Amino acid sequence: MMKRKWQSVTFLILMSSIVAVAQAQNVKITPVGARTGDFCATDRAIIFEDPTGVRILYDPGRTIAGAADPRLGDVHVILISHAHVDHVGDTRLNQDPNSPSALCVGAPGLPSPNTVTAEIAAAKNSAVLAGGPLANFLGTKIAAQLGAPNTGGCPGAGLGNEMTVPRATPCTAGVGLGAKRTIRHVSATQGVRVAAVSADHPNDLSPVFLNEPERTNLSSSATTAYVGLANGFVVTFTNGLRVYLSGDTGLTSEMSTVVNAFYGANLAVLNVGDIFTTGPEEGAFAVLNMIKPTAVIPSHVNEPATTGGLLNPSSKTALFVDLVSAGSAPFGDLRDRFFPPRRVAVHLPLSGMTMEFDGHARCVSGCP
Repeated sequence: MMKRKWQSVTFLILMSSIVAVAQAQNVKITPVGARTGDFCATDRAIIFEDPTGVRILYDPGRTIAGAADPRLGDVHVILISHAHVDHVGDTRLNQDPNSPSALCVGAPGLPSPNTVTAEIAAAKNSAVLAGGPLANFLGTKIAAQLGAPNTGGCPGAGLGNEMTVPRATPCTAGVGLGAKRTIRHVSATQGVRVAAVSADHPNDLSPVFLNEPERTNLSSSATTAYVGLANGFVVTFTNGLRVYLSGDTGLTSEMSTVVNAFYGANLAVLNVGDIFTTGPEEGAFAVLNMIKPTAVIPSHVNEPATTGGLLNPSSKTALFVDLVSAGSAPFGDLRDRFFPPRRVAVHLPLSGMTMEFDGHARCVSGCP
């Protein structure tokens, strides 16, 4: 009897240890939006934390209250998909996201002439990764924020173009389409790989970020400054999770040939706001028949998608969720003949709510 008791105790200790190890191998994903517990119109920013401790901020946008925002913590890397103000951040959030009166549409902001991206990078000694011309431009903004003559380039050693974090100074690095960078925490033996993939979208700077005379000249001609190609990313974490960050894009064949066939992304963060990016129907088609992930997180929806954490039923986001959850997009019988229905889990990015994913893109904690 005593032997069986100790066997049971040993078994429980062993199972607890296995669960603890499993949890340690999860990637933590935390949206940083305008109102805690909701998915709001201007929400773009997401923090990813690898099991090794590498912390990545994606497209800070307008919902972060500058570098002092207590929700940020360490930011080792900032990924920028393109130069538009709602991604690099022309304003910092000027409301308490935890307040019951916090706005989900029209949240107030304070101007950030050097970009919210530069504010965070300068304060957190972050590495900023973007397309080459945009990375160079953001380097000038980081330098201006620090009052320094320039911002150094990020190192890249070996076959994986590896650099280590934390850093003592901020840096910028261009990542070309089909190229990659690896970010390794100094305490780890394995790093997080960041690869750039194509996005069909304009990539131009608002005149608000430019110096004179370019600002006046471009504004008077109702045009903006071009800074190379827009892009998305595929981030491969050390637990095997492979996340596709679409950036702003329409449907592209590379969702099938590159994101799915080459990188094998199993979690997609897809911008589905319509007008400027894929719409809900197009996004559902991309998820079900092109990207084919295990799970998807909608983003950049340009509407108050939830109220009190619950999906607003008349929203475009609800349409996207319904289509993906049902396993079919409404493109007629012809589509169904060639693409049998498949179901993909949809997880809403509620601000401040941390989700945890294992290497198979299964949500193991915190998913609404």
